[in-house]
Amino acid sequence: GQLVPVSHLSASAYEDLRNCPYRFFAMRQLGLQTADELDASVDKRDFGLWLHEVLKRFHEALAPRNHPDAATKRLLLDEASVATTESMGLGDGEFLPFAAAWPTVRDGYLRWLERHEASGATFNSAEVAQSQGIGPVTLLGRIDRIDHMADGSVLVLDYKTESSAKTATRTKDALEDTQLAFYAALLPNDTLQAAYVNVGEKDGTKSYPQPDVVEARDALIEGILQDMARIAQGAPLPALGEGTTCDFCNARGLCRKDFWKAT
Repeated sequence: GQLVPVSHLSASAYEDLRNCPYRFFAMRQLGLQTADELDASVDKRDFGLWLHEVLKRFHEALAPRNHPDAATKRLLLDEASVATTESMGLGDGEFLPFAAAWPTVRDGYLRWLERHEASGATFNSAEVAQSQGIGPVTLLGRIDRIDHMADGSVLVLDYKTESSAKTATRTKDALEDTQLAFYAALLPNDTLQAAYVNVGEKDGTKSYPQPDVVEARDALIEGILQDMARIAQGAPLPALGEGTTCDFCNARGLCRKDFWKAT
């Protein structure tokens, strides 16, 4: 790995390194990619990308307005959904299952937003690219949303369209949660708050705060510096992945872990 220096690091790339050093070497340092077949069908990932853009458009349109009522918010959110669908070129037929669920998702999000704003939070920015130099590497990322709280502190929000149980699991151990800690490291603020916002149909929209994000951020920065130093010194990058890390891995055919034999 020391022959392929690391100069930039994203949250997903660093999570690869933590989950499986060999996957990081193959996919991030060597830059290998799978040659996917063309797939015109709309899946859950497409819905996630669509929703992120919808919420960005909605909050940017909502921000200049002075305390709009619930009907205006619903109208602005629907307008954002229509504009996003058109801009992404999503077909009506393929997008139908998600379009059918949209009114429920929309109303659940607006109920959450009402509670969120009542706490004193105000929208600041969405989908803004951030970078931060950490020793020999530059951390890169695009934060879903940044809010300001009533006391002036910063709140980092990351949208999720996965199951609520999976999102809840992310916040159980702050030191194992790469994403929010990484996003916190992208900002210059000494203190901040962070939370996942699970936007779903079945359970509505709910926040999952990461109360120890500052401590997790500091530990993550220390870990990045140590890991980059070890790679530069020639530390091996073995295939240590297990479970779901291996189940959904594009480098699985390279490490050939399925063909290993104990000796």
